[in-house]
Amino acid sequence: MVENTQLFSKVYGGMIGAAIGDVMGGPVEGLDYKDMEAQFGRVDSLLPYKKEPAEHTQFQNEAGSYTDDTRVNLLVSQAIIANNGYVVRGDFARVITDYYYNSKTELERAFIEEYFLKGLYGSRKLIYGGQPTNGAIMGNAALGVLHPADPKAAFTDAYELAFITDGYAKESSAIAAAMIASAMRPGIKIMEVIEEALDTAAWFRREDPLWAKTIVTHQWALFEGRPNQELIGAAVEIAQRHKDLFSMRDELYERLLVSPVGSEAGQTLAVAVAMLVAADGDFSNSVIGAVNYGRDCDSYATVAGAVAGALHGTEVIPSEWIDPILAVNPGPNIKDVSKQITEIVIKHHQERQKTVDDVSSQL
Repeated sequence: MVENTQLFSKVYGGMIGAAIGDVMGGPVEGLDYKDMEAQFGRVDSLLPYKKEPAEHTQFQNEAGSYTDDTRVNLLVSQAIIANNGYVVRGDFARVITDYYYNSKTELERAFIEEYFLKGLYGSRKLIYGGQPTNGAIMGNAALGVLHPADPKAAFTDAYELAFITDGYAKESSAIAAAMIASAMRPGIKIMEVIEEALDTAAWFRREDPLWAKTIVTHQWALFEGRPNQELIGAAVEIAQRHKDLFSMRDELYERLLVSPVGSEAGQTLAVAVAMLVAADGDFSNSVIGAVNYGRDCDSYATVAGAVAGALHGTEVIPSEWIDPILAVNPGPNIKDVSKQITEIVIKHHQERQKTVDDVSSQL
């Protein structure tokens, strides 16, 4: 019965949407979009991998094989399910630790090692030298769909679990989770999703009024104080002006560049936002636009796919993009995980409703 609900469609849409972005972008990850076009043309299907398996890319080369983005999201999902949806940092760290000690291959151990050590040592083990990487934002779809239409709860959980990255990347991850949660509200539009997530970030923030004034009056302070907001603002402005997924890439490359790495969380979030706005939230076009952007495109498309999938549900997602993912990857099965998360969401709402009914009853 759960699988016949709109709630399940949106939970599964967010989860499998994230995985589709990952597996479509994985084979072309790291390429400049011009190099991608020269080698592959426009990528709009699931391709096999031509590069060697590696810890932060694919473990196998069949089309539909996912990378570290989906692996992290499934680890987050395990923590959610094991703790009935009430997940804190230690729960995620425990799942990471179990994965580390149960790894059967060198690739598995290498993939999880940085996250495992960060769980143990915190800031003493700065992942990738302390850069604000997209290690958390790429794997937080489950935290968004866990809190349908409740961006504040999604933001809070995502920030709590973002210890695997550093700096403003923690907020990037939380904003993305808030977007996914907001997208699950029936009838909401993509710009409303973005605005609600930014309002949630402002609600979460703690600072004195003098710094808030400095950010408004001094341009030099804007990126330091509001890096995600500045990048998102630029992405929205460019996407609305171009209204095209591909013609805006050169301008986005210049405006959204944080460093040559391309895997910063702020850039990841902003590229996904640009594609969602240019595509007006359409699932297929948002994912295809993010993939064909280049750079760390599997992560950009993971975020775009999670938001658009949660917005529309699985009804809009082509089966030829879903079936290979379920067929070629090892467990856990994403559809089964989505069903378990849906059941947790329903249970939480039933518990809250019972409390409301009990306290509202007449004496």
